[in-house]
Amino acid sequence: MEAPPESADPLAPAPWAEAAGWRPGPAERPGHPAAGAASARPTPRASERRARATRGDALPSAAQRDADLAAWLADALPAADPATGLSTVDATGTRPVPPVPGATPDPVDAVTAGFTIGSFNVLGSSHTRGGARGKAPGVQRVGGVVQLLAQHAFDVVGFQELQSDQLRELQRQEPGWDFFPGSSMSAREAENSLGWRSDVWERVSATTVAVPYFDGHVRRMPVVVLRHRATGIRATFVNVHNPADTRRYHGQQRWRDQATDVEVGLVNQLMAGGTPVFLTGDMNERAEYFCAVTGRTSLRAARGGSNGVGGCDAGSPRAVDWVFGTAGVRFSDYTEDRSPLVDRTTDHPVIAARATVDTAAFPAALAR
Repeated sequence: MEAPPESADPLAPAPWAEAAGWRPGPAERPGHPAAGAASARPTPRASERRARATRGDALPSAAQRDADLAAWLADALPAADPATGLSTVDATGTRPVPPVPGATPDPVDAVTAGFTIGSFNVLGSSHTRGGARGKAPGVQRVGGVVQLLAQHAFDVVGFQELQSDQLRELQRQEPGWDFFPGSSMSAREAENSLGWRSDVWERVSATTVAVPYFDGHVRRMPVVVLRHRATGIRATFVNVHNPADTRRYHGQQRWRDQATDVEVGLVNQLMAGGTPVFLTGDMNERAEYFCAVTGRTSLRAARGGSNGVGGCDAGSPRAVDWVFGTAGVRFSDYTEDRSPLVDRTTDHPVIAARATVDTAAFPAALAR
């Protein structure tokens, strides 16, 4: 279900990740079945190094992007609380320190924004060449993507496997949608673009975060701040795709664990800003991902479930595709669409939910 990974820089915690409370995945921890296993990290192939040299300054380096992300987070997050000296995560590096957003507005005067959010793995073109998997070519299947965007009245979607030919066709058929990274970066990075209706949202800022993918090869995932045009409410959206165990790639649990750690650290950093944060993606895990994320952040799943003193109950999820939002976001009308149209279009369900945010819960969302 996945395209082969690009050769990438050796996986190592970026400076921002350590500051965000990044911790080694369970496979790195004593007592884990995989603990003690060889930790060979991938190195760039000569062909990739030559390609980078040929590109010159056309694409920023991974180090440059990590530096950009650190600067972006520093600008987006509030200053440290003078009473505690803390501004991001607590001493355990897991749950966020509650923001100090100022006086909470009277609920009567609260501003409310409602929108439909989704996660949509479109099944990359490379998987259906020559009629493979009994499906039409990728570009032809974009027609189904467009129909499903309309049927669910999506306003913002985290896409996965949106390969370059499919992205171009989707941009042609849906000129009212904007994407990041879209075509602004490499084809590999574009596959996991975040998309939004430009008449509903305007982009405030955007960057990418390095997440381990197959065998630890790094992929850049989008982090985008959008402003709701009708209300002025700002929200941050993160979209990811974590590696699966496939016939070609075995033993990917270690890298999923580390991807989860990176995503948890990032979300906790973003939550400290006091605005709503949404996480979408194909996590290639069900209850395990839900329990890890809801136990270590204030995110809640659109599909429901609980995680507290009584333990974690993910509610027996069928899908590996998720939509999460900050505690305080109200979700409704959650759907996992497995209709015939979806089956013709992709090999994943299409995840949709209605999200409502207001300034009573997120007074900082109207700041700046």
